[in-house]
Amino acid sequence: MKQKLSSASWFSFPRLLACACILALALRVGLALALPEKLYWPDSNWYFRVAERLASGQGFGASLARAPLYPYFLSAILLFTSRLLVVRICESILSALACAIVGIVGRRFFSERVGLLAAFVCAIYPYFIYLPSAQGSDNIVTFLLLVSVLFLAGNVRGFSLGNSLLSGLFLGLSYLGRPSLMGVVPGMAVWALFWPRAIGTPWLRRTAFIVIVASMATVAPWTVRNYVATGNFVLIATGGGRQFWYGNSYFATGSTTENPEYPQELKQRLAALPDEPSREKLLYREGFKFIGENPGSALKLYVRKLANLFQLYPSVHTSNILPRSGLARILGSAASLLLFVLASVGAVLVFVKRNPGTLLPCVVVSYCLVSAVFLTVMRYRLPVDPYVILLACVGLASFLRWPSGLNWRE
Repeated sequence: MKQKLSSASWFSFPRLLACACILALALRVGLALALPEKLYWPDSNWYFRVAERLASGQGFGASLARAPLYPYFLSAILLFTSRLLVVRICESILSALACAIVGIVGRRFFSERVGLLAAFVCAIYPYFIYLPSAQGSDNIVTFLLLVSVLFLAGNVRGFSLGNSLLSGLFLGLSYLGRPSLMGVVPGMAVWALFWPRAIGTPWLRRTAFIVIVASMATVAPWTVRNYVATGNFVLIATGGGRQFWYGNSYFATGSTTENPEYPQELKQRLAALPDEPSREKLLYREGFKFIGENPGSALKLYVRKLANLFQLYPSVHTSNILPRSGLARILGSAASLLLFVLASVGAVLVFVKRNPGTLLPCVVVSYCLVSAVFLTVMRYRLPVDPYVILLACVGLASFLRWPSGLNWRE
């Protein structure tokens, strides 16, 4: 009997979750060690320049072109070392911890088996292996959004003010890493307004309200800082206007391999403006003018940008780190298609079974619908991929007749 109990303990949820984390860390650090210590994405250079200023005590600077969180994260590391490998190892640790959080979220919404399966899938998911070596905000915002959902999931069986506030804090931090993640708020609001009554959890409305308010309160100090520094109201960053024009103009194509260039007349108008906030407002006005004058073309662009988020294999002009062979593309596309099919099944099941996990498809759909208003590439979907994976694991569990925890009150 003792031997059986000891054997079973080795396959307990904590031990298996730890195995998923170790596997994830090994794969991510292995890639980091294999790659040369150079930056692969244009945005990375901006992040490191700002981080170096922060680490040397010069401050963030006047540019608000991108969100501030990732440069601050980098600056904390640069205080001790400038080795890119160390940055990648630190990000690998975050990514491995994210796998553990996926497992716990899966257990809270569904079952231990679904949570563990999702954790192992995230551990070997190629894009999550790659992100810690890409030096962009994707990896850290994926982690922060997961922590927010983790605390929110802690309120499924009863209200907790602490969980609600912490969920809002980490959600707000994710905005400061990528402002487009505010696109999850409509989905969260829809879930809170229409679903708690169906599943008998009315306190989730109060929870969602506190989470959303706390997330904006987290952003507020940075907004105040921007106003003091520039004299303009800038919620987080000014890059939204650029991305909006890229996705909504006479020159926009929705392509993921090249960005449209400003026409000469627009360049001159932008150059005549005194600061980034003014230029952003002009780009938004031009984008909305295009939509108003060309609703049909704007709708076609929107559909294409939405499709970009769900590409089966990434196609971008900076994909020099990704495998380009035909076999890699075929295998990657087949795996993505299977993931989406299973996730669709899982999404239907959580609604049919009235499981609180309905939050996950609401968040994924809301984020993607809002993101497609701007220019998109497949990489922008990655912060919500853990929830796609969780839903896919629910779908797989239903096919295999595993305990899925969909009847969550049992």
